[in-house]
Amino acid sequence: MNVQITKHHVDKENKILEIEIECRTSRSHTEPKLRGSLVFDAGCGRRYFPVVAGNQQENGQERQYLSKVSVDLSYVFFEKFPEPSERVKLSLAFCEPESLWSYEPASFDLPGELFIRQQHSKNILQKAGSVVLYGICTLLLPVWLLDGVLAVKGLHPLHEAAAGRHGKSAVIYHAHGLVHDLTGYGYSVREYKTGYFKKCYEHACRKVPQTKGILFLSERRVENGGNLDRIRACVREKGLSYREFLTETPVHKLSRKQIRECAEMVAEAKLIILEDFVPQLHALTMRPETQILQMWHACGAFKLFGLSEIGVVDHLTQSSRNHRSYTAALASSSGVVPFYSEAFGIDERCVRPVGVPRTDVFFDTAYREQIREALYTRYPVCRDKKVILFAPTFRGSGNKTAYYPWEKFSVEKLMRELPQESVLILKNHPFVRDCCEIPEEYQDRVLDLSREENINDLLFITSVLITDYSSVIFEAVLLNIPILFYTFDLQEYLEKRDLYFEFAAFAPGKIISDMEALIKAAAGLLDDPTEETSPAMTKTQFQRLFLDALDGHSTQRTMQLVEELLATGD
Repeated sequence: MNVQITKHHVDKENKILEIEIECRTSRSHTEPKLRGSLVFDAGCGRRYFPVVAGNQQENGQERQYLSKVSVDLSYVFFEKFPEPSERVKLSLAFCEPESLWSYEPASFDLPGELFIRQQHSKNILQKAGSVVLYGICTLLLPVWLLDGVLAVKGLHPLHEAAAGRHGKSAVIYHAHGLVHDLTGYGYSVREYKTGYFKKCYEHACRKVPQTKGILFLSERRVENGGNLDRIRACVREKGLSYREFLTETPVHKLSRKQIRECAEMVAEAKLIILEDFVPQLHALTMRPETQILQMWHACGAFKLFGLSEIGVVDHLTQSSRNHRSYTAALASSSGVVPFYSEAFGIDERCVRPVGVPRTDVFFDTAYREQIREALYTRYPVCRDKKVILFAPTFRGSGNKTAYYPWEKFSVEKLMRELPQESVLILKNHPFVRDCCEIPEEYQDRVLDLSREENINDLLFITSVLITDYSSVIFEAVLLNIPILFYTFDLQEYLEKRDLYFEFAAFAPGKIISDMEALIKAAAGLLDDPTEETSPAMTKTQFQRLFLDALDGHSTQRTMQLVEELLATGD
């Protein structure tokens, strides 16, 4: 593949870089687009910015991909900036499934001063003016709501604050966005409570002169055997001081008392350990001595996440502070380090490919046998049966709107065609609350364990995995479980979320788009698990790229990192 920047222009006043990129491949390269990164190298670190090259053209024996990218240089780096006189080097990075990362240097570099962001704060008069204007806008709220109704009806564009919303919710968030643009204030409960969290944190920092200990912080259900659970057990075993604020309640639903309690814990902690996105944390200007370790819950790099979704998710802008506070993040292989650096907006040296603690059990034969026996005892219907695990990911924009279209998955049709010695286990994504309705005649062969068991444990008794865009495929590959990808909404999903690789070139299993074909394929694999499912990428290639740091010792290495972070600055 030949990659080059064909044009570039820098608006020095607004610090905007406009570039055009051309990628040339052989005609055998049939993917509709290429995904890569624009890489910025400076003394303060390396940053990856997402690039998508589409607009295919054929030219003789070559296929040409073109991309136009606009980068706000003042948001490439977060809190540490290049020296003004430094030259920041640019390159283009692409990773194809069959190979590792390749870097193509750009023919130009940029002065460090373009990347330095000027901090602007309002004086007292400006703040007072904004408050007065907010009061006037609130009196005019019916006007903004009417404007929102017209936007929902398609008469003019919806405000980006209402992206992904419908009906009354879209109208309210449209009005909120308009008023917020004018005044800096709005009507979002989340925004208000995040602001309160920030004030409580700043107050607590003034009261607490020194940080100490560990804080485990999460907004998702902590699963037995998950990353956070395993590291918490090790911390307890070593006698290290720790506290925890673990809840399934997002910040906008927390009481003011809970918000104060959480903010005080964050202010006092030397090390904060996460395993998922905690949005209010990134509204803070953290104390310099505080370390934040992100033990991301997923292996590999499959669906776009974090800042990799810039240009895909409407409300996500280059100025977003999301994720950028991490001082360290775990990764399952060296091959995915650039993806995590891009997604979190952090220096790639902060992404540590030490593995994923919860995967250690996959290398522990005695543990696997113990879990199998425990599951068979709790669910005797599974013993000596062939188990199909259906574990789809959620649709929607996140925790608040998550759902799965169960009308697309017919339990009745599937169980009617599968042999009597088979059992189906349903495992919803933790964000999805709605359950699948199980027909009465199959309730003895269908188990909904969405809220009951760790999905890793369920894999130990699984004969065939059916999923779609879930990261559970990485664990399934470790156990050599046959995988079927039921992706009836592939194009729609790609338009809303997108993936790091072209799905067909990446999926280590058969891709299926309708229920009848799924039933046939599942029955075939139950009959013969070695049946060829025609994956484009071999499982060996898949493991090398995504899982090369997983060896049963990830917890040990993560604990070494925890102790290293605790000692930072001492």
